[in-house]
Amino acid sequence: QRWRILHAGYQDDILMSLDGHTLLPIARDGIRLPEIGRTVGATQPASVGEAPPEAILFAPGQRVDVLVQAGEPGEYLLQALPYFQGYDAPEGPMAHIIVEGEPLEMALPTALPPAPFADITDEELTGTREILFSRHAPEVDAAGHWREFAFLVDDQLFDMNVVGQTIDLNAVEEWTITSSDEHNDHVFHIHVNPFQLVKVNGEPVAPIWLDTVIVPHGGSVTFRTRFLDFTGKYVLHCHMMNHEELGMMQVVEVI
Repeated sequence: QRWRILHAGYQDDILMSLDGHTLLPIARDGIRLPEIGRTVGATQPASVGEAPPEAILFAPGQRVDVLVQAGEPGEYLLQALPYFQGYDAPEGPMAHIIVEGEPLEMALPTALPPAPFADITDEELTGTREILFSRHAPEVDAAGHWREFAFLVDDQLFDMNVVGQTIDLNAVEEWTITSSDEHNDHVFHIHVNPFQLVKVNGEPVAPIWLDTVIVPHGGSVTFRTRFLDFTGKYVLHCHMMNHEELGMMQVVEVI
């Protein structure tokens, strides 16, 4: 079967695994992968630890398409495994999967159609940018009212009347998003143009196209993107909704 799964939660990462089975990604964020299973491990920061290799780290706002081949008859748990995102993410069962009935002789495909976007090479780049995610919090978080917290992009709260990034149409850029927040993962999302992730915490990863990616607490991600087709204003933001609503959003304008 092909499953399309979306993370509609507002705050917590999920390290997703199906007991006794392998979830084989074929697309992330609606973008077909260059090969089956390419994303396993590619977007997982080191803090995943000793998770099984077939587990998929899944953040608010992300979507993943997976192929699942049924195993032996029985009941299996689709579950969230332990994961530390600056705090312990929720864990436990999300669904019961029942395998039953007469077996079907179905082989998994071995290849996908060509990926929809070409890799972005060094020679194609026209510029680079660095963006900082940070937070302000009371010294004792447990004592703080929510109004005492602020989540910032480049040390600024969101202002719909201020353009944070001005970009020329058809520019091809490499961005590094760094988080100085040791207490939370953040989830970078940008509207309109997807991007090709190339590094996590400064270390190269197998390139993968996304529009939403986890920025590890105290870490960074680096991606490349083409600003094509659309001129005008839109936003980048943290897809953890409490962070976005407390300021972690910025206006982008392509001119």
